[in-house]
Formats: sequence, C-alpha cells, structure tokens
Amino acid sequence: MVNGLLKTAQGAPPGTATTLLPPQEVTMKLEAMKSLVAILKSMGDWMNKQLHIPDPHSAKKPDAAENIPGPGSLPMANGNGDEAVEGLDSHSETSTEASDVSTIEQQRAYKLEFQEGISLFNRNPKKGIEFLINANKLGNSVEEIAAFLKNTSGLNKTLIGDYLGEREDFSLKVMHAYVECFDFQGLDFDEAIRVFLQGFRLPGEAQKIDRIMEKFAERYCKCNPKVFSSADTAYVLAYSVILLNTDAHGEE
Repeated sequence: MVNGLLKTAQGAPPGTATTLLPPQEVTMKLEAMKSLVAILKSMGDWMNKQLHIPDPHSAKKPDAAENIPGPGSLPMANGNGDEAVEGLDSHSETSTEASDVSTIEQQRAYKLEFQEGISLFNRNPKKGIEFLINANKLGNSVEEIAAFLKNTSGLNKTLIGDYLGEREDFSLKVMHAYVECFDFQGLDFDEAIRVFLQGFRLPGEAQKIDRIMEKFAERYCKCNPKVFSSADTAYVLAYSVILLNTDAHGEE
C-alpha cells in the first residue's frame, strides 16, 4: 500500500500517457501525500508509546503563505487566472505536507538515537551519558545530566545509584545537583527518604552510600531547618535507617 501511495505521490514518469487531466493529477498527488503523512504520524504515535522517552522540540510548521511564489514567478496556463490560483494552492499544500513528513522523520531519528543512548547507559553509565552529549541529545552541565537521571524512564535504577555514588569530581557534582532537585519541605524524615530512593537503588558499596546519604541529610535540613539541630544528626539517622532496612531484607 505504501509503495502504491509513493508512486502516486511521485506522479507518472515523464513521457507516460495518462487519462488524467492536469488538475486531477495534482489532486491525486496531494491525496497520496496526505495518506503517507497520516501513516507516518500513526507510526510516530506508536513509537512514542513503545520508547517512553521525551519528545524533542518539534520544528515549527512552515506557514503555507511562505511557500507561495511571488508575483510573476509562476506563469498562468493559457492565460486563465483561476488555474494559476489552483496551482499555487496545490503547490503550497504539497510543500506543507512534505515538511510534515520531514519533521516526523527527524523526530523518529531523534527518538532512535536517544534510545540508543539509554541502552548504552544501561551497560555503562559514563559511556551512555558521553554518547548522548556528543549526539547533542543531552547538555553537558551537571544540572542537565541530573535532570536526565531523575526524569528519564528506561534507565537502570541500580546503575543510576552506582553513578551517583562515584567519587570522581564530575559524578560527585552531578549527584549534588540530583539531590538539589528534591524539595523535602514539610515531609517527615522517613517519608523523605522513601521519596528520595524511588528514582534509584542505593549501591552496595558503603562509601557510595555514605556520600549519597550525607548529601541527602544536608538537603533535608536545608528544606526543614527546625527538625534537626544539625545535618550531622540527620545523616547519622538516615544512614542508620538504611542499615536497618538492609539488615531486615537480608534476614528475609
């Protein structure tokens, strides 16, 4: 079906005799183009549901008026002004439909490359982030990377935790930016811990847990300055809660 629509949209090869009048041929091409656009849009919607990743900013749809040639650029056939207007309208609408097809293809390519970056992250977080930055799918600031880790579905939560717990300077800054994304104001301490840990799994290494929970305690005290006398007290309590929870699961 798609091949048939493509052939119709392209029109008959030069020199091939047809029984269609020129206005009829233009209409057939336009309708075929509309059908192809509808098919591509349906495929795009299906991919959105399958990939579960954020859409890029859609390119602005060109104004139909911009595609209409200026006065004198398109001669009138047989001196008939009505035919010239019809030709202009058909040309404008066809150009707009072609632009829609191009936009959908660009969005599809964006989604596929973004998904490739997620798959790479789930094998090696640092390489996945580097790939997305080099492909211009992700900014290189710690705030943008932190937002990516917090908001992107499909990322392995265990690997997110491992990355956040790294002691390298850049990863440490990303972890700090990640924690700063949370607003714990008004939350009980145990509820804040639960909300915080929904997006990733704590790594198994004690030093990584220590770094993450120390920053969590600092952030909680900043949001709720009257709950604890110091961030150190909150940190000790948070770390104890994690250890007790780990022991409980270990006994099970």
